[in-house]
Amino acid sequence: MTGIVILPAGRDDAFEDYKQFIRDGHPIEDIESYLNDDDLELFRTTSDNDLVHVWGTSVDGTWRNVERNDIALVYHDGAFAARGQVLQLRHDPDLAEYLWRENVEHGRWNDESPWEYMTFLTDVEEVDVDIEEFNELVGYDETYRPQGFTRVADKRLNQLSGEESVETAIADLTDAGERVHPVDDEDDGPTPDLADQLRAASTDRNAHEEFEKLVAKAFSQLGCAADWIEGGGDTDVEIRSPEHVVVEVKARGNGRVNSLEVTNVDKHRRQRGADHAIVVAPGFAPKVIDNAETTDLTTIAVDDLIELLDRREEYAVPPEEILALLTRSGAFQDAVLNSGVG
Repeated sequence: MTGIVILPAGRDDAFEDYKQFIRDGHPIEDIESYLNDDDLELFRTTSDNDLVHVWGTSVDGTWRNVERNDIALVYHDGAFAARGQVLQLRHDPDLAEYLWRENVEHGRWNDESPWEYMTFLTDVEEVDVDIEEFNELVGYDETYRPQGFTRVADKRLNQLSGEESVETAIADLTDAGERVHPVDDEDDGPTPDLADQLRAASTDRNAHEEFEKLVAKAFSQLGCAADWIEGGGDTDVEIRSPEHVVVEVKARGNGRVNSLEVTNVDKHRRQRGADHAIVVAPGFAPKVIDNAETTDLTTIAVDDLIELLDRREEYAVPPEEILALLTRSGAFQDAVLNSGVG
């Protein structure tokens, strides 16, 4: 389950740190020598402006409970000033000292309690939400004010009344970020109805949102735990199990995708920490398929997705077997179906 992390910037000097290191960001090239190759590639790939957005704390116990994709809320003066999503966690005393001892003027760095436990964020947006509204949402006392780096207890998030997901609850509260809708297919109709709907929506540019929902439903019927992602700037469907995969959905009136920003798809995959990415569309130009083969990306045409649904219904193919085929880079085609399923 996605968690909520509160980053306290209550003091004026702490709020200046927020503006410098989270809101505005810090140049990646300035800290390149402190980063390992994996983190450097992650930050470069996911950044739109070659900046990292980072916060540090000395509270290691709480920090160790934070997870990738948790929602981060920045608190200041009775309200939340920003929200973001946890991109990476890093324990790095040397980098922390460089950032908050050598790059700030307030002189609050304390060698006895250094801010060495670092949280890197993505999708940072400014918001303005009274603390009382948040307290009511998660069940805190109305007088509660964050005093330090905090992760809201999961048991409080499990009790969010009437909300589909933590992401949706926070998006409704802040009017920012994405809404996540888990797909439950237990009572859905037969696959042939879904097939007709998928084909129709895939070539209707005015039905893109409906197409996303249908693709999420299709993966759910294939036995995957899937969410439809509404809003936000990245992926459209997220498969949580049996593997972590992001799915981007492309409707095209002419029946095929002629160009695809593969780097953007890879960026979205990395932002969510997924192992693979899939693009679903009515069809694909050969050059798009060629590009997909060079990355952890699979293209699947709607007709092939429908064929998979038929195979699942006829042969009860396990979702693990289906995703094993769908996470091969390049185009998912009939030849793969015939050799791998049924």
